Amino acid sequence: VDEVIYDCLNLDNPKSFFLFAGAGSGKTRTLVNVLRKIKRNYAEQLRYSKQKVAVITYTNNACDEIKQRLGNDPLFKVSTIHSFVWDLIKFYNLDIRERLRISLSDDILDLNEKQLKGRLGTKASSDRERQIKSKTEKLSHLDEIKQFTYNPNGDNLTRQSLSHSQVINIGVHFLKDKPLMQQILVRNYPILLIDESQDTVNELIDAF
Repeated sequence: VDEVIYDCLNLDNPKSFFLFAGAGSGKTRTLVNVLRKIKRNYAEQLRYSKQKVAVITYTNNACDEIKQRLGNDPLFKVSTIHSFVWDLIKFYNLDIRERLRISLSDDILDLNEKQLKGRLGTKASSDRERQIKSKTEKLSHLDEIKQFTYNPNGDNLTRQSLSHSQVINIGVHFLKDKPLMQQILVRNYPILLIDESQDTVNELIDAF
């Protein structure tokens, strides 16, 4: 299977693929074997083009394991999904603001409609009221934020911080709607491998 996967990652004739295998079947070993072969055969070409191989996995521990097995070689960008998406979008503050303006407005409209249909005095009604107030306040202060921040391993509680779900949502829309973001992704990472893709947000997998 290592050779079959490696053939898919030929930079002159690349092919997308899915690998289905159960726990303990050797997926990580195969991943590392294939990446080592890519390094042997394509490292010079990739470095000359200032490109990297991207590997997205589910946890920080999994990232550390793969990095260690690859000798922490900077040719490979190994990261969690949230870290990877944030690195893609973090410099586009104007676009992030406009996407947030749309999503917050849509959320407020949806919550108001549910509030009209729901019963007052219930816990659900109180929760919606709290969310409407919070999102309306965030929307009113949106133009004051010059630079957005995000910590994939933190709580992100400041006004300029994005939540984990917002980072994924923005990444999905940028990849689907902005040809420049698509070009940046492909130009920087001609090979993108996603480990444990079943645990990744479906909309993001579709966008990739």
